[in-house]
Amino acid sequence: MKKKKPLNQIIYLPDYFTGTISQSFQKEVDSEILYWDFGKKLNKNIKLQIEQMLNYVVKTVKDKEGRRNRYLLLLKYLLCYAESSGLQDILKMETTQEEEFASLLRKQMGGYNVNATNFIAFCRKRLFLEAKEIDWEANVWYVEKLNIAPERYSLSSTIESFSFLDIQLEDNRKMLQEYLKYLFTVTNLNLGTIRIKQTYIKEFLKYLEEQEKAITRINVNSVKEYFEKLSTQRISPQSYNNKIREVITFLQYLQVTEHIDYFKVPVFFYKKKSYPKDHEIRDLDQKLDLLMLHLSEFPEQLRIMSLILLYTGIDKGKLFLLKNTDFYYENEDSWMRVPGTNRSVPIPDILHLLVLKYSEKNHIDIEGLLFLNRDKKYTARSFEEVITKQCMRAGILEGEYVFKGNGYQKELCKAFYRNGTSIQAIREYMGYSTDETVKKYIGWVDEEVASKSAEFFQQEENGLGGKLLMAKYNKMKEANQQESEKKIQLAIAEIYRTVSEGNPLSVSNLSRNTGLSKGFFYKNEQVRNILNEEKEKQDQGTLARIKREVRDKSLEKQVELYQREMERLLDENENLKRENRKLVRALNKLQ
Repeated sequence: MKKKKPLNQIIYLPDYFTGTISQSFQKEVDSEILYWDFGKKLNKNIKLQIEQMLNYVVKTVKDKEGRRNRYLLLLKYLLCYAESSGLQDILKMETTQEEEFASLLRKQMGGYNVNATNFIAFCRKRLFLEAKEIDWEANVWYVEKLNIAPERYSLSSTIESFSFLDIQLEDNRKMLQEYLKYLFTVTNLNLGTIRIKQTYIKEFLKYLEEQEKAITRINVNSVKEYFEKLSTQRISPQSYNNKIREVITFLQYLQVTEHIDYFKVPVFFYKKKSYPKDHEIRDLDQKLDLLMLHLSEFPEQLRIMSLILLYTGIDKGKLFLLKNTDFYYENEDSWMRVPGTNRSVPIPDILHLLVLKYSEKNHIDIEGLLFLNRDKKYTARSFEEVITKQCMRAGILEGEYVFKGNGYQKELCKAFYRNGTSIQAIREYMGYSTDETVKKYIGWVDEEVASKSAEFFQQEENGLGGKLLMAKYNKMKEANQQESEKKIQLAIAEIYRTVSEGNPLSVSNLSRNTGLSKGFFYKNEQVRNILNEEKEKQDQGTLARIKREVRDKSLEKQVELYQREMERLLDENENLKRENRKLVRALNKLQ
């Protein structure tokens, strides 16, 4: 396809456009808006870009006053600036050029509140996205254009663009762009990881620019000097080591691609000892229970989001990507698809019903995202803020955020294990690749220690002093069994008392009334069996009603999905028919 030729004449907008767009300029009297001189001595590329933006603005911005004052006037002055400055490409505008353009706007539009930076960003994005091919030399890349696989998107934060404007030296910027192009096109790294790499490398390049050095001319001494400076900064050893590693990887890439000469940096000499930080929340199980007790005070959306995390153990990033269609009913069970994976997990019917009612009440499109924060996708930070604020409002947890890291997932694994679920089944449900993760989360090591301890006592029975040791051990064991039996009877009595009074069975209430831990009700097989039997009797009628409602509402949703798919297929069929008619007419002309 031939590239469109740029205009080389003065155009009059009412004549340049047709139909209703042309008519929209009837009341415009300002010649500055109506007449555009593309006959000026301008670079062909900049003419094409401004014409493209002119068409986009006029055809998409409906508010005439806003179109005039916020877009057309600014675009007209950008045309003038391009003539005076020799600007050749909006996508390659430098920060200094943006500042010059801003100064021009202040002089020409002093009475209007305009933001030159935002306007240039608007033009950059539109031109970058509408280009036929990705412009890897542009000073700002927009993720939407980069053809990134969905699984590579950062689930906990929204990354829209990658800017190179703050790197001044041409060689330094070019090398960084080339390296990031490699990361985007060759590797499978997610956007969050690439962002961190870019940040660390930018710090290194800015240091070189302070020394007036281009990356293409550095040597081992330049790198050593940077590492020595980095070591004086007040950052953790882990952060320091991460920065060193990213710089070394970047340099290795440039050496392999023959952009810089080969030299070796003794990394081991500069690395610092680091120790993993303990991110564990003390008494997390109790705090999660406290959260559950107060969930009824939370707004509906936060309540359901918290329940999904607590009952499914999915990552927060996947929670933010859940769609209405990810919840479905199949083979008499409720299911939830896990975004970004090929697996589904069973969920309680009551949770499914809550989601169905929530989506119905809030008119959420059947294929739309379930949870939005002021019409935007949640991020890890925004979710933490709203949860923490709600906890403070409810007077619980003193603002502590309980969904930090994978702690709540560990607690879910423990709950499954206490209920008799196998390690393999827990692994499948949670989506872990190995059993080791589950074993670590449930405290399998602690159980192994207890087992080895028992083996030790048995072995000591025939050794020197073994009989005395075993006698002491057996006596302790007997005392523990007696104490355990008292706890069992207390727990069973409380279960039957609760049922006889017609109150709902709740482990939290049973624990509070008896003084026994909640883990005891889950872990002791005898108590757990009685609790499950009584709870099943108590819930039988309610669960049957919930299941019927879930089934009916899910069926309605499935019918709507089928209808939409039918409409899409019919539209596609009509388009194919029209295309076929065009081809037939073209064929007839050739005959």
